[in-house]
Amino acid sequence: MPAENIQEYLDSLSKIYGPCFTIWTPRPCVVLADYDHVKDAFVTQSDAFISRAHRPPETLLQPIDNTGILSASGEVWRLQRRTSLKILRDFGLGRNLMEEQVVRSVHEMLAQMKTIKDKQNADVFWPIQLCVGNVINESLFGFHYKYEDSEKFKTFVKIIDKHLRISSGRPALLIATFPWMRHLPIIGELGYHAVKRNIVSYQSFIEEEVVTQMKQYDGESEPENFVHAYMQQMKKTGNPGLDMPNLCASVLDFWLAGMETTSNSLRWHLAYMMKYPEMQNRVRKEIMENVGTSRLVSMADKANMPYTQAVIHEVQRHSNMIPFLGTHTCLEDTVVQGKKVPAGTNVFAQIWSVMRNDPVFDSPLTFNPDRYLLADGRTFDKAQLEKTIPFSVGKRACVGEGLARMELFVIFSALIQNYEFVATSPIDLTPMTGTVLTSKPYTCKLIPQY
Repeated sequence: MPAENIQEYLDSLSKIYGPCFTIWTPRPCVVLADYDHVKDAFVTQSDAFISRAHRPPETLLQPIDNTGILSASGEVWRLQRRTSLKILRDFGLGRNLMEEQVVRSVHEMLAQMKTIKDKQNADVFWPIQLCVGNVINESLFGFHYKYEDSEKFKTFVKIIDKHLRISSGRPALLIATFPWMRHLPIIGELGYHAVKRNIVSYQSFIEEEVVTQMKQYDGESEPENFVHAYMQQMKKTGNPGLDMPNLCASVLDFWLAGMETTSNSLRWHLAYMMKYPEMQNRVRKEIMENVGTSRLVSMADKANMPYTQAVIHEVQRHSNMIPFLGTHTCLEDTVVQGKKVPAGTNVFAQIWSVMRNDPVFDSPLTFNPDRYLLADGRTFDKAQLEKTIPFSVGKRACVGEGLARMELFVIFSALIQNYEFVATSPIDLTPMTGTVLTSKPYTCKLIPQY
C-alpha cells in the first residue's frame, strides 16, 4: 500500500473489488467504500460496530488504552461521551452561549487582521488558527490566548501539525503493518520513537493546562469551563471511571477534533473562494442582502443564506479532508449488505470514496455548490445532503459536529463579509497528504469591504 494518497489507492481497489473489500494491516480489515455499506454498518447495525480496536497496531502509540472518547469503547466510551455531552450542553452547545464564544473569537480575529501591514501579500493561517483554537480553549480551560501573546499556542499547533505529518509517513505505516519493526534502528526511530516523543509533547501541554485549572477550582462553586465541570462530576457521582487519565484524554480529543479539522476546513474554504472568485462574490452578495455591514452574520441568518450553506457543504465534500474514519471493531458475527463480517474484524469507512463516487453527485470532481440546491435556489436536495458525511454517521459520529458547523458558518461568513480574498498566485487544490488532507500554503491580497 502506498504511503501517499492512500485514499486514492483504496478507491481504486473499490472499483475492482466492489464497495466492501478486505486489506491486511497486518490483520484483515474490511473497508466500506459506499454510503449504503457505511449506513448499514454504522447506523442500522450501530451496536455491532460501535467498538474501537484495542490491540496493536492501533494501541502502539496510546499511553493508556481505552480512555477518553475517540479511541475508547464499551462503558468507558459511554460514560465519557455522556458526561462530556452533558457538560457541553450545560455550557450552551447548540445554544446562544456557545455562539457568543464564537463571535468573541471572530471579533478578535478581525481586529488582528486589520493590523496586518502587508495586505497585498497576507498569510491568514494564524488568525484563523487562533480564532478556532480560542473557541475550544475557552470551552475547555476558560481563557483566550491573545494574538500578541500566543507563542505557547503556536508551539502546540506546530507539535500537532508535526504529528499529523509523521504519523502518516512511510516509516509509521510500515510499523503499523509490522509492529516488530519499531525495534529496528532507523525505521524504529522515524516511525515509532519520534512519533511517540511528539505525542508525549502534546499530552504534556494538555496535562499542564488541566492541572492549572484543577488548582484554580474549589469543587463547590459554579464551574467556568469543561475541566471544572468534569471535576464537579467526579466529586458529585464518585464514579471511578471519571478520573484524571480520562479527563486528560477527553480534553485532548476535543482539542484535536475541535481545532485542527475546523481551522483546516476554513483554510480550504478560502482556497476555493479564491479559485472561484465568482462564487466568493455570490456568497458576499447573499450576506449583504440579508445582513449588510452593521453586524456579523449569526446563526439566526442561516435559513436566509442557502447559497452560503451550499458552498460550505461543497467545500467539505470536495476537499474531503478526512478520507477515512477511525477503525471500528465488529463485536458479533454480522452481515453488511449481504457480506459476512466475523466478530473481531476491524472495519473502517472510506468516506473519501462515498463523497467522491456516489451516483447522487453529478460530475463529482467538479466543484459546484449549486448541486445542493433545487431549482428555486433555496430548497436543499436532501439526497445529496444525506450522503455528505464529513462528520461520519451513527453513534460514533463526531461529538462536536454541532459546534463545528456553527464555527464554519459564522467564521466563514465573517471573513467573506469583511474582506475580498484574492490569490497572489494560482491556487492549487491538490491536497497535502497526511492523516488530514490539508490545503497547500497560500498568501492572499486582502481587500476590506467596508
